[in-house]
Amino acid sequence: MRPVVFGTAGHIDHGKTSLVLALSGIDCDRLPEEKRRGITLVLGFASLADPEGELEVSFIDVPGHERLVHTMIAGAGGIDRALLVVAADEGVMPQTREHLDVLRLLGVRGGVVALNKADLQDPELLELQVEELRDELAGTALDGAPIVPCSAHTGAGLPELRDMVLATARSVVREAAPHRPFRLAVDRSFSVAGTGTVVTGTARWGEVAVGDEVTLLPSGATARVRSVQVHGQARHLAQAGERVAIGLAGLSVGEAPRGEQVLSGSGWRPTRRLAAQIELLPHGPALDEGQVLSLHLLAARVTVRVERVHPRPLSPGGTGRVVLRLARPVLAVPGDRLVLRRPSPAATVGGGIVLDAEPPRVRRSNAAALSELARPWLDAAATLEGWIREAGVTGVTPVLLAARLGVLPAGVEVPLGRLVAANRVVVGRGSPPILLHRSVVEGVRERAREVLSGCGPGGLPLPELVSRLAPHVSEAARVLLVEDLRRVGVMREVSGRVFAASTAPLEDELAARVEGVYRTSGLEAPSPAEVAHLLGAKDKVVEGIVRFLVNHQRLARVGGKWVLHRSHLDGIVASLREWGVETFDVAQFKDRFALTRKLAIPILEWLDSERVTRREGDLRRVVRPRAGTASPGPP
Repeated sequence: MRPVVFGTAGHIDHGKTSLVLALSGIDCDRLPEEKRRGITLVLGFASLADPEGELEVSFIDVPGHERLVHTMIAGAGGIDRALLVVAADEGVMPQTREHLDVLRLLGVRGGVVALNKADLQDPELLELQVEELRDELAGTALDGAPIVPCSAHTGAGLPELRDMVLATARSVVREAAPHRPFRLAVDRSFSVAGTGTVVTGTARWGEVAVGDEVTLLPSGATARVRSVQVHGQARHLAQAGERVAIGLAGLSVGEAPRGEQVLSGSGWRPTRRLAAQIELLPHGPALDEGQVLSLHLLAARVTVRVERVHPRPLSPGGTGRVVLRLARPVLAVPGDRLVLRRPSPAATVGGGIVLDAEPPRVRRSNAAALSELARPWLDAAATLEGWIREAGVTGVTPVLLAARLGVLPAGVEVPLGRLVAANRVVVGRGSPPILLHRSVVEGVRERAREVLSGCGPGGLPLPELVSRLAPHVSEAARVLLVEDLRRVGVMREVSGRVFAASTAPLEDELAARVEGVYRTSGLEAPSPAEVAHLLGAKDKVVEGIVRFLVNHQRLARVGGKWVLHRSHLDGIVASLREWGVETFDVAQFKDRFALTRKLAIPILEWLDSERVTRREGDLRRVVRPRAGTASPGPP
């Protein structure tokens, strides 16, 4: 059956609970104090049978007292239509108007109006009262709704009211919510012997089944679904739109208070800041930065401070954008409805819809930027692109984007695929993959060119370049940026140091001086540190230049320690081949080239590696180059 939820609304003692009892046979006032005082103090729940078996109609009965408006909002947060109850002997009262304001701010459109206690009104005046009530409802959430005179006491008009409720319910078309998790805002929790903790609420999205693992937010507690009931009937599975009672294993009642949300999946992140598009009521106060209000979102109520507002101040009856800072975390996603109330004297001042639960920081001087915040439900791809651009060099994963949007990861695959295909987003390797905006990657390229152009042939260690370009990024983002710089040819990399691709290292003055020292040092083989001291240069810079010169065969490293100019080694090679001997020992080699044994052995090993000589026991044999084979030498 198709679920539809009605929420009652109306002034205290206008007969909301009595009408629900008369329609459904269920008394929603279950507490002894409610019975004694004759008023509703907490949310009540009932169901209405559909003779055609098409609908599963639920009622959420809310209190009408002005001090319990927060409870009314908690119940109204998950309804499809309203059942407004107005007593014929009193007419529209203050809480009637506030409830109508709340319904409109929550996005509830349509319902049925019950003109209750019609038996207390003169029949001729009743018709006039219907017309007056219709005028009162103009411009409200129930503008144009059918008005049914009735009496819960005598039963007059109840069949017509029941038929109208069912007819209105049949007109409800629930929007498809693909890729949404199961989500339920807890409006009541209690303990049942043999079951344990039970939470109730209206399932907003998805479905839940016995055995599922769920997470409660913002607490982060996890639990297993032990049982599922819909209007007292045991079920294996419940779906969006139904009033659900869920038994949770491994959780105490204290861990599941009103305002918690039950979700399937993982990765959801509560927030202490959110951006919203709001509308102020025309009869309320203006809104400005620094004001403290009560935020009602689903079943949660939390104190908030207005961090930013545009325009400022926001006038009564006006619409604008705000950033709210919350006193404690709440789970919110784009599209969630909210109500703002003044704590003292208590009154509803406005409400609206969440745009982003992770809004960027906005300076007061740039508050107009709030008007540029996207409405994600209109264009998911454009919203995701903006969030990826906003993430900068840090990047962001599809899982985090999905959670921010309020969908499962599969819900962002198509829009992200379009962005990648359009070359708007770059995907890095990893699990999960990292996403960077194309403009951010191109910006890193330009900064890399600037940094490397100022480093000369000494270049920079690769980690230092990365730290300058993108400090504190993840390994996945670092790999993506480095691979891009290599791929497009922004830099050369030699032995862990990077150089501008356009730089000619040997034309640099310092590089030429370093090479000159080794050229004039002969076979003394000074260390890079000694050369740096001689030239008054930094050790690390000279070490980088030496590595570059070695890699380009201007210098050679022998024995892993000694550094010689390649021209001196080329001279030794030429001399060996002109010596006229086939073999020689270490002593003969030392004498011919005036070397110490400490340096002679590394040079001989280098000659072996270059296939100029071949070791045969204690002797070396000179290897003659074959025809067409180039001798070792500089490029």
